[in-house]
Amino acid sequence: MGTPEALRIVTMGDPRGVGPDVILMAAASLGAAFAPLVVGSPRVLEQRVDQLNLPMYEGPLVEPDDSPADPLSHPGLAALSYLNHATAAIAGAGVPAFLLTAPIHKGAMHQAGFKYPGHTEYLAARSGIKRVFMMFANEELRVLLTTVHEPLTRVPKLLTVQRVVQTLLAAAQSCMLDFHIAQPRIALAGFNPHASEGGMFGHEENDVLQPALDRAERDAVKAGWKVTFFGPVPPDTVFWEARNGSYDMVVALYHDQGLIAIKTLDFHGSVNVTLGLPYVRCSPDHGTAMGLAGSGLANPCSFISAWNLGNIFLNNRIRRHG
Repeated sequence: MGTPEALRIVTMGDPRGVGPDVILMAAASLGAAFAPLVVGSPRVLEQRVDQLNLPMYEGPLVEPDDSPADPLSHPGLAALSYLNHATAAIAGAGVPAFLLTAPIHKGAMHQAGFKYPGHTEYLAARSGIKRVFMMFANEELRVLLTTVHEPLTRVPKLLTVQRVVQTLLAAAQSCMLDFHIAQPRIALAGFNPHASEGGMFGHEENDVLQPALDRAERDAVKAGWKVTFFGPVPPDTVFWEARNGSYDMVVALYHDQGLIAIKTLDFHGSVNVTLGLPYVRCSPDHGTAMGLAGSGLANPCSFISAWNLGNIFLNNRIRRHG
């Protein structure tokens, strides 16, 4: 898909899940437009070819030397070897890169010695990045999370001015860099009902969110960005307004505040994006779905959307930086 000097890698994820299925389905659907380096098990792919009655993937395919001989019996070790190989290849390539990760099973990964909550934290550590950001996007909405997998009881303490400022600026930067929006409009969702209505229903808007908006605006001006921040916007209306064109991205304050809106609008077509890495990383917005593996019932739409969106990001970054 253009820019042949770039590196595009897909990891198979848990070999027992639907990762192999959606890889084969994407290849069958997209043809020559889908030709990444796939890191995974050729034997598992061949088994799924027979089960799904699909053609074998004909692009570059590598199984790491340290991958277990029987990946289905040691799925965590296999998936970890795929990730280690992919991230090492990206680090050593010296060219712009895009990593598309199929789903992993966290329990199997932890049994294999994986010490991270998920892909996002692992990729950040491998890149030496202290903080990355989780964004979700589909055709109708873009949402960036301020906090991710945190209990709701912890969220108020985690909502510091600095954390919210960093997230607002990351949203603006992604709009400019990845989506090619020259003058982005970023909405910050409120925390309390009706964004507290001047302090009637909580203090987070006055104590944290408004100061964060003010500081983000000052920082954007200093950077020469033409960005407009809105908010705090009542969380029961902000996603509807964004969907209808008022904002280019919404900064949500906690996981379900953003994900309920994204998944309700387009469950099968939404994409998970990690911002802040030195390369583009996307993944489908679903899990391993082991009960569907090999059945032909897996839906490849989110995986294909992740492939298409990641390539848009990669090409936009290459054009921006030459």
